[in-house]
Amino acid sequence: MAEAVEEPPGSGRGVVRPWLVLTASCAALLIIAANTTSVNAAVNNLSNDLSLSASELTWVINAYLLGAAMVVASAGKLGDYIGVRAIFMIGLAAFAVGSVAVAIAEGPLLVTAGRAIQGVGSGFLMPATMSAIGLGIPPERRGFANGIWGAVAGIGFALGPLYGGAWTDLASWRGIFWSDLLMIAVAGALAWWGLGALSTPGGKGRIDVVGAVLFGVGMFAIVFAAQTVQQVGLESVVFIGAVVLALVLLLTFAEYESRREPAERLLDFQLIAKPAYWGANVGVFTSTGCLLAILYFFNLYAQSPVVFGLNAVEASLVLLPYGLALFVVSLLAGKLTDRFGFRVPVTIGMVVTAIGLLLLAAVSLDDTLADLLVPLGLAGAGAGATFAATGAAAMSVAPAEEAGEAAGTANTSRYMGAALGVAIASSLYATVALDTIKARLSDLGIGPADEETLENAITGTASALEEAVDTTPNADRAGVESAAEAAITNGFAAAMLFIAALAVVGAVVSAFTLRGRAKAT
Repeated sequence: MAEAVEEPPGSGRGVVRPWLVLTASCAALLIIAANTTSVNAAVNNLSNDLSLSASELTWVINAYLLGAAMVVASAGKLGDYIGVRAIFMIGLAAFAVGSVAVAIAEGPLLVTAGRAIQGVGSGFLMPATMSAIGLGIPPERRGFANGIWGAVAGIGFALGPLYGGAWTDLASWRGIFWSDLLMIAVAGALAWWGLGALSTPGGKGRIDVVGAVLFGVGMFAIVFAAQTVQQVGLESVVFIGAVVLALVLLLTFAEYESRREPAERLLDFQLIAKPAYWGANVGVFTSTGCLLAILYFFNLYAQSPVVFGLNAVEASLVLLPYGLALFVVSLLAGKLTDRFGFRVPVTIGMVVTAIGLLLLAAVSLDDTLADLLVPLGLAGAGAGATFAATGAAAMSVAPAEEAGEAAGTANTSRYMGAALGVAIASSLYATVALDTIKARLSDLGIGPADEETLENAITGTASALEEAVDTTPNADRAGVESAAEAAITNGFAAAMLFIAALAVVGAVVSAFTLRGRAKAT
């Protein structure tokens, strides 16, 4: 893939160098992936340094997805008008501004705003990386390139907590965000040098500003509802209002778009209606939801002081089988899609993911860390077969002039999978964990006030749980720890069962909708 190729007439200037296109795309993707999960390692220190309440900390975590959800679809379409390189630069600039804001923050407002701006940058960059590969890599090598893309994403997601933990333990959590600037500078240089031949505008008609606002705010409302339901409840005015707002905006968007010329629409309804395309988007949704939920809940489980009590670095080391399997299988899956298409690798990958998750759901109080390595390896192998291939499957259905739009839609599915998958699993985790600890504490004779303290700690940070256990009066410490351990373990198992069901849905849809062979575009 090192040879240079001539760019198709009218789509760019100069010579396209596929290896440079892929390198620039992977550099940007690594920034997104590593930053997404490295923040988990800094949560306790960040919260303590800035004196954040539980609700403020939740907003710091969720603001990233909210920012991305607002812009990702329109960013992809905009790339068809102003070019891939321009979208890259906008995304990198936004990510840099957000990183600086978080690094210098002294309170909740700026750190939350910074995370939201980082999310906006991510929303521009993700579709740009997919468009660049779709436009700059020869069709016969595109599967291999997407395999590398997926492998880089997997390593970034899996090793992000280790990276963040090292910065937090050795220096400061702020170092995570200052170090972003160096990676952004490298990615920017690669993009400026390597993507110029892909940057000539290819869109037709006028930019759909109204559609972008309707769709973007509608997506924001969906993610907002998903991220806040656990705190406010299903019957709250906040949750119901967000759901109603999302429905009104998205229905208005659909009606508005139906009256526009096809070339001027934010989304190509004919493309979305194709089984191979919507099936690929279901695959993107489920594979991303599974990947990020595994990382989130495993860290929650392994770092709990009443289970294994690992720090962020130790938990990341235990996750190495997951990351390594994801990396290796991503490379193999890319070659398989070049040869056989998307259906078989993605379907098998989803099934393997489900098996790994079911094994993780079978955890017991007697399990050791060694008992988790094989299930983690299987889940990682399944993620490696699906994460990049599902996005590539969506891109393969779209014509080249709609590469940005297709990438934007696919990445809307990706961010929705991350937001909704983790949010629903979190609700299940909390419900099962709280039911378990209520029953156990009742048997121990713990008073209502102490019970409430422990219940709140179960769904909070590891340090909050440790403090609650240490300060619980009138109870046998060993019994309280046992109750908390059972609650965390049962909650983790419930979350894994839900994510396994999500993987099964992805497997069934992929088997019936994806192409047997990749289509050159």
